[in-house]
Amino acid sequence: MPPPPPVPPPAPKHKAKPHDAFADQQLPVIPAQAMSPGGDASSGEYQYLVQPPSAERIFTLESEAELFKRMQQEWRDAGHTDQLPFPDEPIISRDKYLGRAWPQYTEIAEPNFVCYKRLMFEQLNYERQGWDLGVLDPPLSTGKFFADIVFLPYHAFSDPFRTFECSAGYCLPGDPTPLLLYPPERSASGTVAEAGAILGVFAVFP
Repeated sequence: MPPPPPVPPPAPKHKAKPHDAFADQQLPVIPAQAMSPGGDASSGEYQYLVQPPSAERIFTLESEAELFKRMQQEWRDAGHTDQLPFPDEPIISRDKYLGRAWPQYTEIAEPNFVCYKRLMFEQLNYERQGWDLGVLDPPLSTGKFFADIVFLPYHAFSDPFRTFECSAGYCLPGDPTPLLLYPPERSASGTVAEAGAILGVFAVFP
């Protein structure tokens, strides 16, 4: 009985792509003229690094002068006696460097608050918060005005060395704020001034 015919090997699953035919080819060596103008064709070719460098070579920090010096040394180690040509550095400017002497610039920052002189007849609920109580506004505003007149010495001498006020801390005009009461602050100097004003009125008009 004759032996069975040999089984052919299975076909490879991976099919070669059109560009795989160039995978085994060597990269061409670039001549020195392509790197810098003025190179001599008879001086040979500069061998560029086509293999991945080592970790020590990658993380080595060198300046541009050190790079040129290393390339010159590699050029001499390859058996060349001439200098490796490099392009001339362009002249950026021939003017004298004056340093970082720039003129001083001033920037004005506008604050988000306003300072003004003390207001002795201020009604915060009506003037700043925009409250409107309808028919009650005229009698309440009038009563508040006469109350400020009566307690004017007290308000003026409550803090005599404070000559201005600022809107910092107040709500902005038009904000939905509740109707608040602003009782007068306790002050010994204001009490003495108010008492002196009352006694002076009684002395003038007995």
